[in-house]
Amino acid sequence: MVDSGDLFFSFQNYSDSGKALKKAQIIGRAYRHMGAAALNVGCLDLLQGMDFLRQEYSQGLPLISANLLNPSTKAPIFPPYVIKDAGGVRIGFFGLLPPESGPEISQAIQRANEGKILIADPVEAARETLRKIKGKADLVISLSDLGLYRDQMVAKEVPGIHFILGGHEGRFTRRAVRAGMTYFLQSSHKGMYVGQLQLNLENLPGSFRDAGEVQYLQERIDGLDLHIRGLEEAGKRQPDKDGSARNRSIHELTRQRDALQEELKRAKEAGAQGNRFLFKLEALEKVLPENEEVKRWLSGAGIDKD
Repeated sequence: MVDSGDLFFSFQNYSDSGKALKKAQIIGRAYRHMGAAALNVGCLDLLQGMDFLRQEYSQGLPLISANLLNPSTKAPIFPPYVIKDAGGVRIGFFGLLPPESGPEISQAIQRANEGKILIADPVEAARETLRKIKGKADLVISLSDLGLYRDQMVAKEVPGIHFILGGHEGRFTRRAVRAGMTYFLQSSHKGMYVGQLQLNLENLPGSFRDAGEVQYLQERIDGLDLHIRGLEEAGKRQPDKDGSARNRSIHELTRQRDALQEELKRAKEAGAQGNRFLFKLEALEKVLPENEEVKRWLSGAGIDKD
């Protein structure tokens, strides 16, 4: 279990330091309780200053960041990466956060961390981190608070990253975005969903294929079929109304469906071979009961559920 950052604070309520710190401490405690493997430091996590993060790290919270540096030594404040063994596969996780986060957020971060932090270029930090873990990890995953555009820049400049699990923008991602050999995934925002990445590995190092592509393509084809049938039925009911425009729409939708059918055929022919991944989003509130122990922590801290 990992997190891409912006875990502890939001820009809207960080100024209420008493309540914000209580909530953040309970979040940290809950992640330790769940046995998290790695938590990237996001830009919003810096809003209360480094003392809070250092305290959480000292209590066992596995914070990582490859480009959050000590300005005096230029060394990472937290470990830049961790390597975990999963079924005999060595997975390297490293973390990145953005040097700039918009004028208001950047100014608030500077006020809270005056002279205590330096946020280095994420591309250079990623390149250096991959150099360090070369030969130590079979699979490389970035936990990123950069946003999709910057994630794509990192992947382009630094080959060798298999997956970038992104946050920051809070996109609801059902299908992976791909650039080169790197896939980008996000799990929405505010902890409403957890993204589950299931890997089937046969020939590392090697490229991956999205095992959910067949289902995704079929869903799109079914949606186009439904739209086409609706237009055809409307034509039967009112054959003389907007006939030309309707026929053009049917023709275009049919062209799109035929193209997707070709994609679906190729995806099915690929079969269950090679390295594959399947990404699912689970709505936490619907599938998991509330943890009674954590509920007692909240009640004891005087924090209302929100």
